[in-house]
Amino acid sequence: MNTAVVKQHILQSVDWSRFDLEGWLQQFGAWLYTNTGSSGRTVNPIAVAMDNAVKAKKSKKLNADQQLQVITDFLTGDYESPKPRKTKMTCEIDDNEARAVQRLVLDIKGQSEVLDDWMDAIISRYFYTNSWSEMVRQDRTQNDARSDVKCGLAVLHSRYGFIGY
Repeated sequence: MNTAVVKQHILQSVDWSRFDLEGWLQQFGAWLYTNTGSSGRTVNPIAVAMDNAVKAKKSKKLNADQQLQVITDFLTGDYESPKPRKTKMTCEIDDNEARAVQRLVLDIKGQSEVLDDWMDAIISRYFYTNSWSEMVRQDRTQNDARSDVKCGLAVLHSRYGFIGY
């Protein structure tokens, strides 16, 4: 089946009026970590894939020595992947709705560096429930993180106007 047809079908099958845009993103974050194994790590394949993508992205932004250190840490088990916070939020979405929310963000990723930074801020804030101070990097202050999230939300809303904001 054509991926464009599947994507459209997934987006059309969701009742987007149930939550606003931020609510859908928070629900996806809650959904990502609903299935955890006995070790406390997620067994959700989408969450595992997202964690692996974060590892790969971090290693691409580093110089050769830093890349070697990340790879060594990963192989020795010293790499700390992003961990969600325990939250009182109850997951109220099913697997198909979660795939649709994931599709919203993934469709925008890869178009430009700026959009990727904004979507990374959305993922960090809503999917991994990071605080503003945890989103600070060498090239991003807390105010920059807030701005990136606001810009990312604006892009998502402008692209998907059928979702309340």
